[in-house]
Amino acid sequence: MMKNKMKVALFLAATMMVGSANVYAASTTSISVPQTTAAVSAAKPEKTSVSFDDRINELSDKLKAGQMVAYYVADQEYNRLDEIYFTSKGFAYTKYADYVAKAKAMNAPTLTKPADLPKSYSFQNAIIFLKSPERTSSLYEEIDQELKEKAANGEKFVYSDIMKSNEASAAILNFDKGKVKLQVVASYIVPEQPIGGTPVPQEKPNEKKETIVINGVECVYTADSKGRDHLDWVDEEQQIRYSIWAESAKSDVLNYAKKMIAK
Repeated sequence: MMKNKMKVALFLAATMMVGSANVYAASTTSISVPQTTAAVSAAKPEKTSVSFDDRINELSDKLKAGQMVAYYVADQEYNRLDEIYFTSKGFAYTKYADYVAKAKAMNAPTLTKPADLPKSYSFQNAIIFLKSPERTSSLYEEIDQELKEKAANGEKFVYSDIMKSNEASAAILNFDKGKVKLQVVASYIVPEQPIGGTPVPQEKPNEKKETIVINGVECVYTADSKGRDHLDWVDEEQQIRYSIWAESAKSDVLNYAKKMIAK
């Protein structure tokens, strides 16, 4: 039944800021964003040596480009929110023209290569991430009901269903200049779902943020002493979040942003 359903996004997962065409199998996290994931755990179902994570990874490994699997873990300790989750495999392209055609067909967030790149950079690949069903959609409710009904009548621990997706949640363009990697990300902004409790601000002493205005658009540059730096901003309609990632290449990041952000 669900195998014939069209469904939608994903992500980031937490954002898959990876810079490799091989990492287009996205988990339930979103790109900036990316979405809530099941509890991180190495827990194993009773009477088996295979963990829940192993079973979920097996589901993901079997996916073909454009497929998404919805899964439900019938274990209160592992899946404390008692929710269904999604993992998917998007599309990767080494030819820019192929990416542009697919991105248009899947209504991916607008992300195009500037006519003139920062000096000495070359295009490497592009990745399109799939969009998973929104929690408020009828499709999500249908999948949720189906998988939980299977769990109520079965003896397995992980229940799943594979679907196809014709919509995108995010796109990534990867460039390099020798050993320097520059990654540009565009993702649709998805409102965060309240999960109860009071959010605790994360302290990141290794990060230093700076507000920079580029062609009238306020951007935030984050310098990370233990990772890659990134520049972030949102479009005028507050629908798409853009990020440019690179390590120790601030001038290149800013130059790229100037070419992306119209005056």
